Amino acid sequence: MKIFDTMKSTPSRGVRRTSADNTTTPTQETAPTPATEAAYFRGIPDSELTPRVRQALITLIEEVNTLRDELKNTKSKIEELENLADADPLLGILNRRAFARELSRALALVERYNTPASLVFVDLDDLKLINDQLGHGAGDAALTRVANVLAENVRETDSVGRLGGDEFGVILLQADESRALDKAGTLSQLVSSEKVLWKDYAFSAHISCGVVEIKKGWTVDDALHTADSAMYAVKKQR
Repeated sequence: MKIFDTMKSTPSRGVRRTSADNTTTPTQETAPTPATEAAYFRGIPDSELTPRVRQALITLIEEVNTLRDELKNTKSKIEELENLADADPLLGILNRRAFARELSRALALVERYNTPASLVFVDLDDLKLINDQLGHGAGDAALTRVANVLAENVRETDSVGRLGGDEFGVILLQADESRALDKAGTLSQLVSSEKVLWKDYAFSAHISCGVVEIKKGWTVDDALHTADSAMYAVKKQR
């Protein structure tokens, strides 16, 4: 049984009735029927819609519309909360939990479709030194610089997240190790290409990147540990 509220009925107008003495008197003008009052149940003749039934239907339609609006608002709030739960509060990129989820999806793609994907483990060099010499505000500015460069220079299909402290991760889909190494080099150059500005200071930020091509059978921890080890190997070479 369906409810319709789109049919419009013709409003009743005032008519003149003839009395017994052949005189005519105007009847009381009837107000136009609102569009929602034309609601009806399919299969029930309009003539059977008594004023009480019609009013009940109008009330029901209004309640349904109200519930529909409330559901839409609730879904919007849930989506907003989910986005907040997935985001690093300082940098706005994915937090570790959300990044691990995206990494798990990348692992599944590699496992199922044998499609190449790589993980870049990024470390902001000398964050402790920046914090000690210039203050934690400067350290936050350097972290923001790195996050912005990473997020703005990968594809929409890729993922960027903060793994904790001075560590970041980048998932590059459809990228073998060679392409990922090229991208890591580009990202490193972009980070250090401009000074970080904070208060009256301008200083350089540098990153170290460990790159691994994701292998079949790896877990999230396997991928992160291998990429982390690759990053520390790069640091030791400097």
